Amino acid sequence: MIVALCVSLSVTCVDTADGADATPTENQLEFFEKNVRPLLAKHCYECHSVTAKKIQAGLLLDSRAGMLKGGDSGAAIVPGNVEGSMFIEAVRYETQEMPPKGKLADTEIATLEKWIEMGAPWPAEAPPVANAEQAKFDLEQRLQEHWVWQAIQSPAIPQVNHNSWVRDPLDNFILDKLEAANLQPSQAADRTALLRRLYFDLIGLPPTPEQATRFLKDASANSTERLVDELLESPHFGERWGRHWLDLVRYAESRGHEFDNDSPNAYQYRDY
Repeated sequence: MIVALCVSLSVTCVDTADGADATPTENQLEFFEKNVRPLLAKHCYECHSVTAKKIQAGLLLDSRAGMLKGGDSGAAIVPGNVEGSMFIEAVRYETQEMPPKGKLADTEIATLEKWIEMGAPWPAEAPPVANAEQAKFDLEQRLQEHWVWQAIQSPAIPQVNHNSWVRDPLDNFILDKLEAANLQPSQAADRTALLRRLYFDLIGLPPTPEQATRFLKDASANSTERLVDELLESPHFGERWGRHWLDLVRYAESRGHEFDNDSPNAYQYRDY
């Protein structure tokens, strides 16, 4: 059943079932232009408009359609329903806290509440045009062009001048770039330096004295390869790389910012 909400003779009737509004009156549009749009432009457009360098939370507040569509958390406004509008919750600092640089004055919040109460009137105008970077984004094209989605290929091994330095075909690629920049390769690391690099790079921990002695006394041709396999099989290898994910998603249920939502699957990252 469609419920029509009319708060006064001067307020737009709002169809709360689908958000379709009656035509705003001149007084309502004047109220929006004089009181509401300046607030949005001053406090919101830096992060939530098509001219923003980076649109935060996928939310656009520079058009009525953008506010009705909302962002990552859902619709920003429900015309005629102040308490049901997340935009009002945010400016009241009840859930999220917007703008993050400081809470609006009570009179400014009251202005936004009144605007939504009267049905969020907005003049009939073409929606803002996204900047060039956003307008040209094409997901399918990005999938075709970005290296991570390309098929693995075996490139030709570069020809280099100082073949005596090369021990593995991979070295050709490194030396090729060095020679192009007129640089000389560094001296080979001694076994002690190699040992420490492998331990810190793979598990983030130094070798114990016993582990160091065992490796330094191992004169076999595959001693380094065997050490790498041993470190890759170590639980510490998983712990070290699990920390990269934990640093990204943090150890708690959110990222700690006043405008962040909870991360419902955070526990799965903690349980590495």
